[in-house]
Amino acid sequence: MAVSTLDMILIFGYFALVLGIGVFSMKNIKDFDDYSVAGRSIPMAILFATVAATLCGGGSTIGRIAFVHKQGIIVLMGISGMALGQVLSGLYIAPKVREAGANVYTVGDLFGRSFGRSGRLASSIVSFAFVIALFGVQILAMGRILQTVTGIPLIPAAVISSVITIAYTWAGGMLAVILTDAIQFVVLALGITLCAFLSLNQVGGINEAVQTVIAMGPEFADKVDFFRSDWSMTKIFAFFLTFMFGEMAAPYFIQRYATGASPKDSKWGVTIFGGYYMFFLVTTLVIGVCSLVIQPDVRPDLALTTLIRETLPPGISGLVFGALLAAVMSTGDSFINTAAVIFTRDIYNEFINPKASQQELLSWTKKITIVIGVGGVGIALAFPKIFELMIYVYNLWAPAVIPTLLVALFWKKGISPYVGAPAVVVGLLTALIWGPKVLGDPLGLPSNIVGMAANIVTMVVVHQMTKNTTPSRNFQPESI
Repeated sequence: MAVSTLDMILIFGYFALVLGIGVFSMKNIKDFDDYSVAGRSIPMAILFATVAATLCGGGSTIGRIAFVHKQGIIVLMGISGMALGQVLSGLYIAPKVREAGANVYTVGDLFGRSFGRSGRLASSIVSFAFVIALFGVQILAMGRILQTVTGIPLIPAAVISSVITIAYTWAGGMLAVILTDAIQFVVLALGITLCAFLSLNQVGGINEAVQTVIAMGPEFADKVDFFRSDWSMTKIFAFFLTFMFGEMAAPYFIQRYATGASPKDSKWGVTIFGGYYMFFLVTTLVIGVCSLVIQPDVRPDLALTTLIRETLPPGISGLVFGALLAAVMSTGDSFINTAAVIFTRDIYNEFINPKASQQELLSWTKKITIVIGVGGVGIALAFPKIFELMIYVYNLWAPAVIPTLLVALFWKKGISPYVGAPAVVVGLLTALIWGPKVLGDPLGLPSNIVGMAANIVTMVVVHQMTKNTTPSRNFQPESI
């Protein structure tokens, strides 16, 4: 069934709206601080909306429902870890970041104040690559949505939607990102919930849907069974940790924690979102199970968009497509802005032009936004599978950064500043080599667990070797 003219009007009207917000926000951007952290003035409710809109993106919608088609509802075991990670981040990490002061913008700032310039550089390179890779995930998702709506090929569809996202992010920075996120979250929450409700109504309820899938044969029955024989407890636990740590203290969240009007706003805005995320998770799983019943042979990465087009009435499908675009664009704009801020703050300002003014930093951030957008398109073309790319990137982020970042936040005194850079490098390389692309997880031990263990061991060893050493300039903790 073709998408109606009304649906097309609604979708492209949404594009016009977010571009208009970017132009409006541009008038309120005076310096780098406004562009990168929205003047550190965001209240709890808006912070909740922007975190929600950022995390509920292409991987959490199109990618997750594709995963249900391929692997089943075992995905719940992983994503519940992400919800727990967000609650823990809200209670403990977000307020710490906001309390750190007016000069904290990035993960690199937190590393710099504990591990000096070397720690800042190592963490910033990893953060920059992590964010650009995840932007590639969002480009693929945007392309799939627009491809379904318009019928144009994936690559042109991805480029068109990416250009629009880059345009309003370039114009208004974090202020435009947060304002569009607030609108996008409302559209997303209503649209995805509506899609779940109408899909359930079509299949006769969740119990009927599950029984229908079971009756379709063993291959399908396994997909609605939490106790699948080919998933060991070690694999399930590793999957849980992948998502628990995969976006915990991610660069774009650290930037958002810093935008809160107070530590309390940052704390509760994020914590409340962690609770909401479980509801969002269950909603997308319901859609996935209904999709198995309605369209069992659909191509997995087109499952959600095809379900919307084929089952929802005109007008409603346009609203839900708008919700999907809202989800993906709000995540994509966050990644672009965060990557640009990381480059400007941690690389340009620290190593190229330490005396740069706020206006110079603003100018460079806007320039690099365009470069990052183009780079993200390249990532998307190189890795065409949405959910698989997201999981792979998550498995590298945690081993490289999380243990060391937690030390930087909660154990600032007494730790040797020499531990930062080596721990990041060893954790990352261990996860890369141990993982599926090289050694293939020997002994059944997942790369994220082995990589985090290597990070921690490296910190302990380097600390013992250097705890009585006076740090040189590149390892001297920064005053920020």
